[in-house]
Amino acid sequence: MFEDRLPTATSKTQNALEKKVLQLYQDLEPVDADELHDFLELHRDSHIAYIQSGLGQLGSGFAVLDASRTWIVFWLLHSLALLDAPLPRDVTVDDIIAFLSTCQHPGGGFGGGPMQLAHLAPTYAAVAATVTLGGKALGLVDRAKLRDFLFRMCIPPEQGGGFSVHEGGEGDLRACYTAMAVTHMVALEEGDKQELLARSGMVEYIRACQTYEGGLGGEPGNEAHGGYSFCGVAALMLAGGPSLVSSTLDVPRLLHWLGSIEGGFNGRTNKLVDGCYSFWQGGIFPLLAQLPLSALRPPPVPAAQAPREVLQTPPAPMMTASPPFELAFSSPQDFGCNQLLQHAEGEMHARMHAYEALRGRALAASDEADGALRGAAARHSAGKAAAARELLDQAAAAHEAAELATTKLACINVAAFNICPPPDPEVLAIQEREHLRSMELRQQAQQQQAQQEGQAGQAQAEAPQGQQGQQPPGEAAAGAAAAPPQQPPPQPVLPPPLCNYEALQLWILKCCQATKGGLRDKPGKPVDYYHTCYCLSGLSAAQHAPGSHLMGHRETNLLRRADPAVNVVEDKLAAARTYYTARPLPALATPMPLG
Repeated sequence: MFEDRLPTATSKTQNALEKKVLQLYQDLEPVDADELHDFLELHRDSHIAYIQSGLGQLGSGFAVLDASRTWIVFWLLHSLALLDAPLPRDVTVDDIIAFLSTCQHPGGGFGGGPMQLAHLAPTYAAVAATVTLGGKALGLVDRAKLRDFLFRMCIPPEQGGGFSVHEGGEGDLRACYTAMAVTHMVALEEGDKQELLARSGMVEYIRACQTYEGGLGGEPGNEAHGGYSFCGVAALMLAGGPSLVSSTLDVPRLLHWLGSIEGGFNGRTNKLVDGCYSFWQGGIFPLLAQLPLSALRPPPVPAAQAPREVLQTPPAPMMTASPPFELAFSSPQDFGCNQLLQHAEGEMHARMHAYEALRGRALAASDEADGALRGAAARHSAGKAAAARELLDQAAAAHEAAELATTKLACINVAAFNICPPPDPEVLAIQEREHLRSMELRQQAQQQQAQQEGQAGQAQAEAPQGQQGQQPPGEAAAGAAAAPPQQPPPQPVLPPPLCNYEALQLWILKCCQATKGGLRDKPGKPVDYYHTCYCLSGLSAAQHAPGSHLMGHRETNLLRRADPAVNVVEDKLAAARTYYTARPLPALATPMPLG
């Protein structure tokens, strides 16, 4: 959180939270890095017991979630699937199918509960739940009516574009995402998907939702939000893959906003961290990792906009610790930017320290003067009051200087993003070609090695008994001299991870778990099924992301891999799409009405 020295309810809550989190992390301070895994255990059995308890009769306190009952089913089933755990003994697949069937609307789609209005959000939840169950549950979804429902939810581009969440309802990025996710899960034809995109103008709608911060708001004009950012990126990925994402969004700016604060995510600027954003925000990085390297860097600064004065920089490069992906592309030019940033940051801290010192003295003098004014020696307190007033004035001036230094640092930070031009696109293209070439060479080396081993094994098997493995000494020496020394296969050049996945795992395992089972928003909050689902989803995404390393022991901590865009266990999704692809729907006979 940006500390501007103006206390608010949020900043006070943030300070209290930081103290709680600090205590949890301090427990790990004396632990050696090699022993850290022993202290980070996913309480698997406790979580399974907590989740299974929700698939029965819920208490009266859940009445407020009557319109989210299909969501509760998905949260619980998906959590169990990630943990590779079974249903409780007293609940069967038939029981869940019977309940979900009461939530399917006669006109297509699903409501949040029995006999409720069809809504895109619970439609996603219900379809994802049936996909997670698999088998006979897949036959529950009326795909023809579901397709009709999706077309009815299209908002024509001339009316703003996107999708409505229900008949006459609002349109936002949730609707875009759930429409695309459902289309993908039930394997609608490519022609149907393209028609949905055309009638909704979804791509341009999502483009308009990106804000000046870099993230995406729920609708055009809204502030950037981690959950809506995931919905927008995932919807584009499902609609057209990485190329559509990179051509629609300012990806470098999005990446900069996403990774500005790591090790747990807060969803919006100056809001508190929340465990659910471990997926909604942390899950965006694995999607962006599918884009080419060139799409993750800002375009080069045009010569006309380049700074007139060339920064004097030493020849040695210096690694920066600013936005996550910039670590991989440090250059000698970055050093000058770093000098500016370090100088500005040092000035800011010095100004802030001076302000804090003056403020403490001023408040103490003011309290002393107030006490004197209330006492018998009031006539002698004028000097103390004047001194206190002078100190307060000095503190105010110091505070203003600190604010100016902070603003200066922010301006230099932004300017540095443009002053230090990124690599030329041709350089990035060469890097990508080298990466692909190294991958090809490695595969060729592995194939050649396997072929040589196979030939050696065959020759060994065909040699006369008693002569296997034998060779005259002279021939062996000559062969050894003639054979060139074997070179190890070239290692592929992998792109760096786009965020600190290990820090995210640490946050979830250390701060979001309850010892009695379930996961939570943050320390001090109670557990619930929603946060359990999305903390586990974020943990799975962080474990399986490119460049990540598992925190904790594999047998207790490793979760199943979920599809990064749909958030359903991968093999379950593949089985469902195979099932539905084998049962194609008839083509749309007449255009569906819009809106």
